[in-house]
Amino acid sequence: MTRLSVVSKKDGKVVGSKEPLLAKDGSDVSTDDESVNGAITISTKTTSTTGCPVMDFRLPERMFSRHPGGQEHLKTAKASECPGLMFLSYHVGYDLDGIIATQAKSMGVKMPERGPFYDECHAMVQKVKAEHPEQRYIFIAWCLLITTLLPLSFAWYLTAPSVAAGIATALVFEAYFLNIFHTRHHKGEKLYGVPLLDRLTSPIYEVVDNTWGYMPEAWRRNHHVRHHINTNNEVDPDLPAMYPIIRMFPSQPKLWFHKFQTFYWPLMMPLSVARFPISNVLEHGGNPIYFLLWVTMMFVLPALVNGRDGLLCSALINVFAGYSITYKFAVSHSHEELVDWDSVQTATTDADHVDKWLVQQITESTSWGGYWSTLLCGGLNLQIEHHLAPSVDPPLLAFIAPKLRKICEKHKLKYVAEPTFFHAAAKFHARLWKLG
Repeated sequence: MTRLSVVSKKDGKVVGSKEPLLAKDGSDVSTDDESVNGAITISTKTTSTTGCPVMDFRLPERMFSRHPGGQEHLKTAKASECPGLMFLSYHVGYDLDGIIATQAKSMGVKMPERGPFYDECHAMVQKVKAEHPEQRYIFIAWCLLITTLLPLSFAWYLTAPSVAAGIATALVFEAYFLNIFHTRHHKGEKLYGVPLLDRLTSPIYEVVDNTWGYMPEAWRRNHHVRHHINTNNEVDPDLPAMYPIIRMFPSQPKLWFHKFQTFYWPLMMPLSVARFPISNVLEHGGNPIYFLLWVTMMFVLPALVNGRDGLLCSALINVFAGYSITYKFAVSHSHEELVDWDSVQTATTDADHVDKWLVQQITESTSWGGYWSTLLCGGLNLQIEHHLAPSVDPPLLAFIAPKLRKICEKHKLKYVAEPTFFHAAAKFHARLWKLG
């Protein structure tokens, strides 16, 4: 495997593989560096001459009430240690040098500095958005179809429980959480960008999200900040947090039972989705009314209406959705060819910091499939592109992918992709075996 290696010329020090880009106190952990051995060279020139260093970026004290991305993004960023990185991440492909810069200036907010690699990717995403405006309408239609199918599939499973009804309901729920839940919260609760549609559907989505899914407030904190900003380091609550049960990274000490992890991994999947309503209450302080609603809809009603068949169908929904959803997330950041970040040094200047951080997002992720997989999975199959531009409409990621691959080839960056989900799953298990 060809590693991306950026080593400090000053003292040769290398940041540990799971060390976050930001220290716990919010300070930059970087040192002077110069790339060597054919690794990527990120220029120290910034392209934002009137900006401020990323770590000095501050949101205004008074919230921007008409923020197009909604208030929740502002609240999450303001409470985080890295509002500058979040700002740049969620504005890839948007009018940073136009209306956004103008609005920021009117509020006395200095734009965070950007690096040349960031700007190259940003310009590419802008171009793709301009070339494929139809994808927004396709995604709106797809989300409305999922919204319609959700109660229909649930009614089918309640009135006529069967294997077909259980699998169909699980697939619709999966489509909901991969497309609507995930994208809606990446867009600041403005899934459609059409005020009337967003107002009409928001109450429905809030009930579904809090009853069957991950409590949105906790998800935003863990996903936007801890996962997207600190991908695959010890702050990330996803794969790294599975240790010591699962060893995903070379820096984690190997225990005797890890030699079996590729075999016992599937045994952990059946309850991986059903645990969310429970953890919402016990771990995140969620409203117990939603938990009672989940128990009623998934256990009480099926038992009262259809007895054992109803409960078996409910179990099938949870198990099937658990396997299908969890595997799709797991293969996204664990592949035997991903860069090991024990070879990576963060940079000195803030513009370089942004570029190195963006490089980490690309080289710590995996993509698989094409357009139809992207539409069905809400772009979660193209995890590299999703981490580059998390707030764009998911179908656009299929058009971003070939252009981003060329950019990566230009900069000699590792771009890990597989043709299908099954290929990605095989490489995921190969990594489990290798590290076991």
